[in-house]
Amino acid sequence: MALNWYQCKNCETTVKKDSTPSSLGCSVKSTHSWTKLAEVGDTNYSCKKCGTTIQAKSSPSSLGCPSSSTHSWNKL
Repeated sequence: MALNWYQCKNCETTVKKDSTPSSLGCSVKSTHSWTKLAEVGDTNYSCKKCGTTIQAKSSPSSLGCPSSSTHSWNKL
């Protein structure tokens, strides 16, 4: 299975995992609201809206930005 980046829209936690993380344990709301951002890779991307930086194989999903309705990714 591929390793992917996931981010919680509620608390901004970002994790690498091979499947969707558990929804339990969010520090902001009763449950996490995970968005799959991208497959883990070697290219750095940073969202100019929320400041999240990840290393992905290709441009990450724009869905689920904690600071806005969509991420705005810049390749670093």
